[in-house]
Amino acid sequence: MEYDIIPDDEALSKCTWCRSHIDDQMEVLGLGAKLRPDLDLSEYESHCIQIGLVSEEKPLYMMVTTKDSEAKINGNDGMFLVCSEECGKKLKGVLENEISLGKMFETVQYG
Repeated sequence: MEYDIIPDDEALSKCTWCRSHIDDQMEVLGLGAKLRPDLDLSEYESHCIQIGLVSEEKPLYMMVTTKDSEAKINGNDGMFLVCSEECGKKLKGVLENEISLGKMFETVQYG
């Protein structure tokens, strides 16, 4: 699979779920996800990519963790930034549905 790399300034300045603007003064929340073992995104390490989900029409931005990052050490292959708890809960629900479909993710963590 090929993914589009999103420029860091765009990816880090928008909520993954609602696309509202995030600035340096705002508190952001993160969701971490473990990819299925057969999905290798190592060529995208440290980049933000745009992914499509089976259950959602809009694409999402996901940061691919690096092998020595704290997120990766904690079991997360990808991270999603959200602007609020509400967006985090909605995104978590969609990602959990993706897990049940067996397409991309193995687990998802919020908080």
